[in-house]
Amino acid sequence: MAFKPHPKLPPDPSIRIFFIGLNILAPTAGDTCQAFVHNSSPQHSLLIETRRKRKGKPDVLMMRHSGPLAFTEADDTRTHGFLITTAGLAPADKGVRAYDETEPSTEGTRLFDSFRLSKILDVSPGKVDEFGGLPSVFIDHGIFYTADKVTVKAKLVKKGGAKEMTLTEVPTIIGANIYLDPTIKDHQVTLFWRQNGSEAHLDLKPSANFTYEIYIINEPLFELDTPAAPRHAEFEEYFKILPDVAMNEQWELEFLEDPPDRGSTRTPCMSILLNE
Repeated sequence: MAFKPHPKLPPDPSIRIFFIGLNILAPTAGDTCQAFVHNSSPQHSLLIETRRKRKGKPDVLMMRHSGPLAFTEADDTRTHGFLITTAGLAPADKGVRAYDETEPSTEGTRLFDSFRLSKILDVSPGKVDEFGGLPSVFIDHGIFYTADKVTVKAKLVKKGGAKEMTLTEVPTIIGANIYLDPTIKDHQVTLFWRQNGSEAHLDLKPSANFTYEIYIINEPLFELDTPAAPRHAEFEEYFKILPDVAMNEQWELEFLEDPPDRGSTRTPCMSILLNE
């Protein structure tokens, strides 16, 4: 299954969603998206934040969730732990799409620039191990794109050295924009999750005076900015929860120089696409 392409990524969305760290995004039936949150990688911690962005003023923190997700009762499939649902749109206008850069955008670049396991593997990635990737994040609407990438000296190397590919840049953040009309009363996004053992939800209503940003971050809280700091193999972490990929079909990302502009880690923990 693949994301349906979309030619435009307009500026000024009502809501921006950013996936940072070890997350696997996959399009699902009904024009929706499931983001598997890798919960079997040592030292990686999940943090979800929703912020109201006000021009010229500090952000207003609307919600924060720290630690593993729990299955929410708002999802009767017992699959997801965090739901991002959109209301008020006509059925024909609703669903997830992938920006294909037909028309230039200042928001980001085409989603197809982001790492796709089905692109770098010679076999189908198969299913994500449910114990390592669930509960997941569910999104029923938005235009997905590459929100940020870094210039690097790196290469993808197949285990055993049979093949390799040189890389000059790697995507680090996957974004998704939701566009709502503040003049339409029914337009809104609602978040559902469990907080401290109880069900929680938050309505995000569009406004001409502010926007929202949702950060879904799954990476180390902090690592010392020194070459002596411990490192982890990026794709090897993913293969822990992709049991259908044989050892001789696995690739590894090797950085020949440390990427610039890192925050909590020296090596970017990038989110990836399972299928495309």
